[in-house]
Amino acid sequence: MLLTDTTELQEVYARHISSKFPALYKKTSVYSDKPCRSVALVIPVYSGLDATRICIERALRYKNAWTRIILVNDASPDPAICRLAKEYDARFSCITLLSLPENCGFPTAANTGLCERFEHEDVILLNSDTLVSKNWVERLQQAAYTAENIGTATPFSNNATIFSYPEKDGRTSVPSETLCDHLNDLAGEAWDGSTPDVPTAHGFCMYIKASCLKDTGLLRTDIFAQGYGEENDWSRRAAALGWRHVACPGVYVGHAESQSFTSVKTDLIARNLKLLNSIHPGYDALVKKWQDQDPLLPFRRALDLRRLAQDKPNVRSVLLVTHDRQGGLTRHVDRRGTFYLTHNIVPFQLKPIYSGSGKPLWQITGFPENIYPNLIIPRNPHALKALLTSLNCTALEIHSYIGHTLDKVLQLRSLKLPYDIYIHDYSWFFPRITLTGEDGVYCGEPTSKQCQTCLETCGSNTGETTSITRLRANSQSLFYHARTVYVPSHDTANRIKRQLGVSAIYRPWETLIGTEWPHFPIPSGSSHRTIGILGAIGLEKGYTQLLALARLAAQLNAPIQFVLIGYSCNDRALLETGVVHITGRYKEHEIQDFVRQHTIDWFFMPSIWPETWSYVLTQIWRTEKPVIAYDIGAQAERIKQAKGSMVVPMHLPYPRLLSFLYNPMPA
Repeated sequence: MLLTDTTELQEVYARHISSKFPALYKKTSVYSDKPCRSVALVIPVYSGLDATRICIERALRYKNAWTRIILVNDASPDPAICRLAKEYDARFSCITLLSLPENCGFPTAANTGLCERFEHEDVILLNSDTLVSKNWVERLQQAAYTAENIGTATPFSNNATIFSYPEKDGRTSVPSETLCDHLNDLAGEAWDGSTPDVPTAHGFCMYIKASCLKDTGLLRTDIFAQGYGEENDWSRRAAALGWRHVACPGVYVGHAESQSFTSVKTDLIARNLKLLNSIHPGYDALVKKWQDQDPLLPFRRALDLRRLAQDKPNVRSVLLVTHDRQGGLTRHVDRRGTFYLTHNIVPFQLKPIYSGSGKPLWQITGFPENIYPNLIIPRNPHALKALLTSLNCTALEIHSYIGHTLDKVLQLRSLKLPYDIYIHDYSWFFPRITLTGEDGVYCGEPTSKQCQTCLETCGSNTGETTSITRLRANSQSLFYHARTVYVPSHDTANRIKRQLGVSAIYRPWETLIGTEWPHFPIPSGSSHRTIGILGAIGLEKGYTQLLALARLAAQLNAPIQFVLIGYSCNDRALLETGVVHITGRYKEHEIQDFVRQHTIDWFFMPSIWPETWSYVLTQIWRTEKPVIAYDIGAQAERIKQAKGSMVVPMHLPYPRLLSFLYNPMPA
């Protein structure tokens, strides 16, 4: 039967300890409501010799005069740890050593230490695999005494579930001692004294007021076995009695985690979480709601900014506004980031994200690695301006409004920063992006009225729901005030000029590999052709055309086969033709190997939309194979400029196209 009365639980536990281990139990003095702010630091030890030694050494170095240490040796099987604990007990008068004759697990070891403390003492439960730094006790105590009803305070750590930093709820490898000291210093500098409420404390480093401990009692040992979840249960019991639990953002404590029961941790987590939710119904929902609200974000963000200011003093930055999707835009933005780094300017990306509750947010991410993951703000220019001011941002590059909404991107003009626009698609005047209808066929760019009808019929691919007329007016306004509008091809420039009346500057995204390419070689002595297709082939990339060609080749028993290096929107239908081989997803460096493995003669690009650029074309040319493509968009423009490969009319009948793919004739 579970004990639910906290006083009864504490008394039963005290009787159990005193009868089983009489040498360990000391009856404490009468409780006083007047806090003396003295602290008993309880450290259960079991395994991990080096981590334990460092933990105790740092606890001794950084404790204050009102803090004493209680070591609890939970019957460690390591003689070196037992000797270490005895040495510290003998050398330091501020250390008390309690040694259990048999291993009982963390909750019992922790309770043994709690029973050793004086009733007027606050307590800190500390894991033996932690790295504390200066002023940590004082700041935790300050947080705990911010309000009378605060019962516990828990610091930030690299690995402490909801208290983790820099990754939210994540796990970062334990920092070095030097880095822990640095992060703790920065946390103290950034902390404004606020103590955000949390649903539970964390037992890796848990400051507990004496009065809260008296009310709540000890950790449960009857149901939480070797550990994990016992502090969550204790926290919810304390909360039921009116005690609050808070985070202390002014302290950072390194944490290696689970020195004592690594091998069984997974099973313990599953078992004890199930028990926790049965004892405290709604616990998971409570934590999930708190995580969605993320009250610790402002403190993680402040710490990120402190780190950034120290890592990159006098930083000068530029902000690249991009979407949260994959594709060629991501590749180009990465290139722009590299460009700025070579010029000692720090590039940041502005991406649209959503909170756990669905609230739209902005995240500023670093480049090339996002080592400051908490630069997250509401989607409004005032919050963005404040953040960009701290980053000393001097200019913007707008690469996409997708995910942000065009209205939000328009508001960026209020930042009063110069900005350039880079055109990667046609979402600026038609939210179908690729100028294709529901069937994936190029629309021919009809009137605005027809575009509106298409949008209402087929839907938006950008999330933008405004009318075509307003979309184009907003884009024109944004383009008009830009410093420069860049396009990667003349074809793109012509379409932007025709639809929006804006002149753009031609700047290829990549440098062509060569100025001329040889005519198609026709291999002698071979009557069979292998045609390569590269990329992710959806409707606008020519899936319908490829499937029709494959079915025709199979029907005619033509000596031709297709190798799709990549995948399609319906691989099964292509494979059923018997003339298509599909490699699946690939890495760029693997393309040449696939070309050799399948003895590909040349490539066909079935894309039927006017691409603004084509990284796929560049990748094909790097294999030194020619390309056949439809005469549309930047892909055709580049082929013609390079004077190699070939283009074919968009509406060439499939029999003639298949014949041409088998035996292309040089121009």
